[in-house]
This record gives sequence, structure tokens and C-alpha cells, in this order.
Amino acid sequence: MKTIDLHFIDILHNSIRAKATKIIISIEDNFEKNIFSIKIIDNGCGIDEETLNSITNTFYSSRKERKIGMGIALLKYHSELTGGNFEIKSELGKGTEISALFVPNNIDMQPLGDLADVFANFICQYNDIEFELSYNLDNELFELTTSDIKEVFEGIELNNFEIIQNLKELIKSNICRN
Repeated sequence: MKTIDLHFIDILHNSIRAKATKIIISIEDNFEKNIFSIKIIDNGCGIDEETLNSITNTFYSSRKERKIGMGIALLKYHSELTGGNFEIKSELGKGTEISALFVPNNIDMQPLGDLADVFANFICQYNDIEFELSYNLDNELFELTTSDIKEVFEGIELNNFEIIQNLKELIKSNICRN
């Protein structure tokens, strides 16, 4: 994975496959502290202890249709490569929490990619899941939930192209440095 947004896509798809009905995405992007930290918490089916102990191994996969999995191992690798850290916690029947800390001024820090596009598309395409996005950019907090969006666009399908584009612009204007 060449950009951070691809890690989000992978982890969010894992949460969806785990039948999560709520996914919390928390990000701290602080230039002064030189940190970019992410935390994704879901209320999906969780991960058993044996799998949890193996999941950060390269090529591990619990999926039946594909024998190779690298998403979580790559997230761990890329965060640690910058001098950051990675942690995964899970409990069967309760969900999973993944945290990764990156050190942005490290030469091995990946580009962020188009985070606004990823978040807008997931929120609008999976509107039966309650997403909570919290993005702290240099101590300026931006928060957005699926419930907020549904309230604004009451009665309109969220997977409408125009709504996705407007949501993408709203997110981008609040999470990108000027």
C-alpha cells in the first residue's frame, strides 16, 4: 500500500466484513507534535486470540476466498518504519480497535492520499453503518457522523453522486492543511 488512505480502505472493509454496525475513526494530525495517529474502533464480531496473535504476520489471512492477507501487517510495518507504533485489541462478540502512530517527518512516512474521498464514499455507500469521524488537525477538531448527514439530507439516498461530492468537499476543507 503506497498511501495511508489505502490502509483505511482495507481496515474499514475488514470492519464491514465483521458485520460492524458502528465504526469510529479518530485521527490526530499534529504538525507541531510531529504525529499522525489513527484509531479505528468497530463493534463487529471481533477476533479470537489465536487469530489476533497471527494477524500482524505477513501473508496471514483468515479469509477463505484468498489465502494471502497483508493489510494489517503492512499498516503495522509502515507505522513502525516511521518510528511510530501499532496496536490491535479485540474481543469476540464486542469488536476490534486498531491504533497506529506515524512520525510524519520521517523519510519513510507514506503520503496521506485522498482521505476525504475515502471517508465520503464509505459514509455514503454504507449508510446502514453508523460512522463517526473525528479529525484533530493541529488542535482544530472536526467531527462528522452518519446521523448528522442523514439529518441534513433527510429522505434522500446518500449514495447520490452530488451528495458524495459535497461531503468530500466538506471533509477536505476541514482536514487538509492550507
